[in-house]
Amino acid sequence: MSNFGETGKPRGWWFTFVCLAFGGVVLAALAAATVWQGNVHDSDSSAAQSHSRTAALLTEAGTEAGIAAPLLRQYVGTGDAKLIPQIQAHATAAIENLTGAITEGGVADLTTIVSEGTSVSDGLGQVIALRQSGDVPAAAAALEQLSPAFEKVSKEVTAAVTQERQEASKLQSSADKANDAASWLLIASIAWGAVLTVGVTAVVARSMFGRRVSKTPSPI
Repeated sequence: MSNFGETGKPRGWWFTFVCLAFGGVVLAALAAATVWQGNVHDSDSSAAQSHSRTAALLTEAGTEAGIAAPLLRQYVGTGDAKLIPQIQAHATAAIENLTGAITEGGVADLTTIVSEGTSVSDGLGQVIALRQSGDVPAAAAALEQLSPAFEKVSKEVTAAVTQERQEASKLQSSADKANDAASWLLIASIAWGAVLTVGVTAVVARSMFGRRVSKTPSPI
């Protein structure tokens, strides 16, 4: 009878130890998963913001180009020299925004757009030079030749903006899901940690109580 008690007690403690160890492993796994999902959220959120900035820069480039084009047409028709600084300012702003977009990076082929946009800007300068020389027909003809290239770049910019916004939306959705998962994993970690703490406390209390009982002298 006494031998059974002596062998049963170590087995009980061993089972308790295994349960606590397993609980610790689960807690560590929950904590690691929480950190991982948090990192996914930060990474995807940062990437989404980058694509949003690229879309904003491309949109601004399109807006600036859209302002420069009618001003150029007006200049060819009227020869008003006061329009030249405005045209050049908006064209420069468009190129700067395109360059900023390619620096930021994106899913669209921005290098091609910048290259084509630069060509359009050069053509714009040629139109102005012809009009300044007084050759109105040549300036008008150069403007008409430039129009298809301008429309092509405008369409490519619009398509790139759509791509960047879609990518930003997809990444933000992924970031939101990762954030939700991290929140639930954190709650689960806290709850499991509380259960594990109660279990450890119970084991310690049981151990201390057992020692006190064993040290108490028997009245018999």
